[in-house]
Amino acid sequence: MSTQTFQTASSPGNVLPDMPIDPSWITEGNPIARGTVTTQSADKKVSSGLWSCEVGKFEWTFSWDEFIHILAGEVDITEEETGKKVTLRPGDMAHFPQGMKVHWHVKQSVRKFFVIRTPEAFEL
Repeated sequence: MSTQTFQTASSPGNVLPDMPIDPSWITEGNPIARGTVTTQSADKKVSSGLWSCEVGKFEWTFSWDEFIHILAGEVDITEEETGKKVTLRPGDMAHFPQGMKVHWHVKQSVRKFFVIRTPEAFEL
């Protein structure tokens, strides 16, 4: 019988490690991104962590399901397929299904908590 346990993580502080956006996805400005995974399931298919990004514009295609909670800043997100646009601010939450392509316009430096579910183990 395997022993199950829960995980805890301390906040990594204000400065997160670099987690750069693919330069070919950047459409305006210099959106410097940083982030870290803080917890993971045993099979490494569910991960959570923190991510931040400076002002700029970029596109993003989700290769996983992602749930987010905005902690600081402001971002406009536009769905590629439908043109639907939403502004997310502190306290707002969203879900992005795997395969969705969106355009991010980070208007004020943004910080989010995320949970991702990947089809394969997510190796750090």
